[in-house]
Amino acid sequence: MKPFNNSTLLRPLTNVELQLEDPEWEGDDTVTFYIPCWFNVDAVFSGLHVVTDENDDYINLYCACNIKTLGIRLFFIYANNSGAETGERDFVTDVTMDPVTAAILQEKVIAWLKADQK
Repeated sequence: MKPFNNSTLLRPLTNVELQLEDPEWEGDDTVTFYIPCWFNVDAVFSGLHVVTDENDDYINLYCACNIKTLGIRLFFIYANNSGAETGERDFVTDVTMDPVTAAILQEKVIAWLKADQK
């Protein structure tokens, strides 16, 4: 699959689907969490077609938060295994979120920050 720069949510993600794991600090201001995708990503993110027997592609989903502004960024890394033979590479794509998904992520990050400082 050729890279695209942005994807939008086709439906809001739920509290259960948004499990934050493996926090990693990027500098002093940004923490990034891995979000396991146990749901059908093709049904959630526009432009995807990875849940198929036709390719070996997948995504890794992440949430990044600037702890000073509490700004949330949702993005995925597309593992482009089907395009490897033609020289296509993995790529990063930002996700445009709905307000509900953004609020859930922000609440989870704030809770993690409070628990991490104890």
